[in-house]
Amino acid sequence: MRAGLIGLLAWAWAAFAHAQQPLLLHHVGPLTGVLAASNAEALQGARLHLDAVNARGGIGGRRVELEAVDDAQDPQRSVALFEQLQASGRLLALMLPRTTPSFEALAPLVARHGVPVIGPQTGAASVNQPPRREVFTLRASYQREAEVAIRHQHGIGVRRFAVLLADDAFGRDVLQGIERTMGALQLPPPAVAKIDNRKPDVGPALEALRPAAPQVVLLIASSKASAAFVAGWRAAGANATFISLSNTSNIDYVQALGEHARGAIVMQVMPSPFSGGTALAREYAAAAARAGQPMSYAAFYGYASARVATLALARAPQPTREALVQALEGLGELDLGGLRLRYGPGERTGSSFVEPTIITHGGRFMR
Repeated sequence: MRAGLIGLLAWAWAAFAHAQQPLLLHHVGPLTGVLAASNAEALQGARLHLDAVNARGGIGGRRVELEAVDDAQDPQRSVALFEQLQASGRLLALMLPRTTPSFEALAPLVARHGVPVIGPQTGAASVNQPPRREVFTLRASYQREAEVAIRHQHGIGVRRFAVLLADDAFGRDVLQGIERTMGALQLPPPAVAKIDNRKPDVGPALEALRPAAPQVVLLIASSKASAAFVAGWRAAGANATFISLSNTSNIDYVQALGEHARGAIVMQVMPSPFSGGTALAREYAAAAARAGQPMSYAAFYGYASARVATLALARAPQPTREALVQALEGLGELDLGGLRLRYGPGERTGSSFVEPTIITHGGRFMR
């Protein structure tokens, strides 16, 4: 009897200890390099929500924590880190993975091991065309962003476009959307200059695009490279309107632009976090104020992604990959408080929201 009681107590203690272990979400992305600052904004936004959930007792009495590992914007390193996490037995879900090349490298592993992916920070068409069972996006595609930008400029009389293009999977994906939209509008092909998106070296691209005298330059590159290009263009005394995609919707981009920020257009896939026009924005703004964090679109995306993750964790009958995938799929038509998402069997659309913003005096985004 004594041995049985000791065994029962040991089992109960082990069960209690397991119940106290945090629910771990993992992020694989650039914590160093040209994307580090903007990626940090998204992670900070996610942790704002997780901190609030944990302050209320977590999920089922367990804290929810986000651990991040640095792939240095290297897809091969992304794969190696994923395999290490998989081998550790600690990998429940990926949150906010960053860059199109890294996501495309990870996608086969995600499918093979059934790992849910929440809020990938890429709008590449390959993310959910066709829908991937484990991947739950919160945003419209890059191609859709480019289409909205081009059609808007075309509507006000713009006919000459140029493209600063990342020479990687991100750039190739967006270029497909650009070429399709310009073909539909019967516009001449844009002048294109490719760059290494891991470096802010844009000198050759400036020389290549300046003779085309474009009215609009589409910046399909990192925040650092895009800002360096704008500064170089302005220094040469050339005129153009600059439009970048939502991957530059961060404080890092505005700061890098400096005196050249005013008038730059940035496409957005989230409603404004600054206007207070949605319940989600007000909730995020209050959390950022309590934490003393600056607000940004990038952080707002991270915050919303964490909201989706915790909603699903709360609905999952047990914290397993399969249960979490089923819980995410079961969210259905979801309104986070002004951001509407859509999930279901074969449905991973997330949101189709896109709107242009312009950077105004003081580095503020105006819709």
